Formats: sequence, structure tokens, C-alpha cells
Amino acid sequence: MNPSEPSYLGLYINLDRSPERRAAFEKQLSELNLQSAYGRFPAVDGQQTGASKSPLRPGEIGLFLSHCRALESVRYRNMCVHMLEDDTLMSEHVAPVLNDAVASDVFQRYDLLFTDMTIHCHVGFLKSVKSEFDKIAPLPRPLRLHQLRLIDLSEVFYAVSQSYMVGARSIDRVIAAYREEIAKGPTIPVDMFLQQQVLQGKLRAACLFPFITTVRLGEVNNSTIVEPGGNSGRSSIMVMSVLRYLFFLGCDLDYAKRVLDAATQSSREKHDVRGALIAQAAEFVISDEFGGL
Repeated sequence: MNPSEPSYLGLYINLDRSPERRAAFEKQLSELNLQSAYGRFPAVDGQQTGASKSPLRPGEIGLFLSHCRALESVRYRNMCVHMLEDDTLMSEHVAPVLNDAVASDVFQRYDLLFTDMTIHCHVGFLKSVKSEFDKIAPLPRPLRLHQLRLIDLSEVFYAVSQSYMVGARSIDRVIAAYREEIAKGPTIPVDMFLQQQVLQGKLRAACLFPFITTVRLGEVNNSTIVEPGGNSGRSSIMVMSVLRYLFFLGCDLDYAKRVLDAATQSSREKHDVRGALIAQAAEFVISDEFGGL
């Protein structure tokens, strides 16, 4: 099979009231020549679901229901399914790598394969993933599965639901897990739910590294999940999003710096000598000059 012809199904979740996101996502598909492999799933609008016993915000309820119903809509196809949210940024490596995953034994070992995840702000972890990323840099493009690292998420998993593949033989298992949680409310957002299921051993998952997808930074402050004025921690969310983006194979470092500078401007204007020294020490620890203890 030609690497550019996907051997799996792709579904992206998009609200009817977000035509600009649909246009942006379909532009990506066109640029990557993936229009025939990926389809749109009309997202459940949480603001129109009515009263619920769930403690979640309407947008979070809608997203949870959307992930479940999108997967239900293609279960009869008996193929691996690449599930995405419409603020996902894809790289040229997506089709070749995921085709390789389908052809390999990955889905005999795992139910879910994530194409990126949240990066935890732990200095040791940051040093480790930076070192792994730097090893990839000289390789020719597009990359293939054997050139990436497969991280088992059974012990370390930082939640994200933006982009993941469900193995063909695992679809019913994932749907059953979704339905069980939905019957309760649901009680936690879909990304945290997937994390919980994996860490409890109910689902098996791995993540590709470096990341072949990430979140579009321009959409971070335009979430369709959080209602306007519903989150005061935008800078923190943006910083965490930039960290993810830095380990994306299509990362533009100049763009990342501009976004990070804007998000952290107020904190840099404050005179916090101790904080600056901590940051300086952390910068040295993640560098190649640091030899450990």
C-alpha cells in the first residue's frame, strides 16, 4: 500500500457552530492529501443537551458524548479509527506512521495509540524527552513508526484526548467504557477519563514520541469546551500547550517563542530573584552539560 493512502478511518469532531474550525481542519487534510480518509463527525453541543446530573460543564459533556458517538458511528467498519478534535494540528508523518502501526503488532498490545500528550513540568521528565527529541532531528522526512519511540502509558500518562487511534478489536471495549461513564453523568472530562482507564489497567495505551500531532496554539484561547469567561488560567494553559508543541515534529521554534513570550510577559515583568534563579538552574539541568549527581 502507498504510505500516503491510509489503511484506517479518520474522524474529526466539530461543532456545527464552529465552521471556521471545520474550514481550518479540512485545509490541513487537503494539504496532506488525506481528504478521502478523514470525515467530519458533527459534535454533540453540550449547551443543547438539557439538564444533566453530571458535574461537568456543558462543553465537557458534549465532548464526552461526541467521542463515544463518533466511535459508535464507525464500529461496523471493523477498522482502526483515528479520533481527532478539530483544534488538532497534524504533521506530514501522520499517515505513514499510522499505516505502519496498523500493519504492525501495535494493536495486539494496545487498545489506544495516542499521537501526543501533555508534557509534565518535571525537570527530569523534560530533560528525558528533550534528549529523545534531539535524537530524531537529523532523520529524513516523512518519518516511519520504527523511527519513533513508543511510550507505554500504564504508569506515566498525562491526559489528552485531541488525537488517538483505537484498535479495530478494541472499539467495542472503548465504547463500553464510555457508555458506563456516561450512564453516571459523566463525572470527569473525557481526557481525564481515558487517563483513569489506562492507569487503572482497564485499557492499554501507548503514545508516539516525538509527537506527530499537537494542539493548534492559535485555538487554545478559543476553546469551544470552556464557556467565555469560564477560565481565568489562560496563560497557564497556553504555557502547557507550548510545552506540548515543542515536542511536535512540525514545531516552529520562532513561533513557539513568540507565543510563550506573550503568555509569560506579566510574570517576567515581576522582580522575582528566587524564581529567576530556579529557572536558570532548571535550564542548566535540562542541558547536555548537566552530568547528574
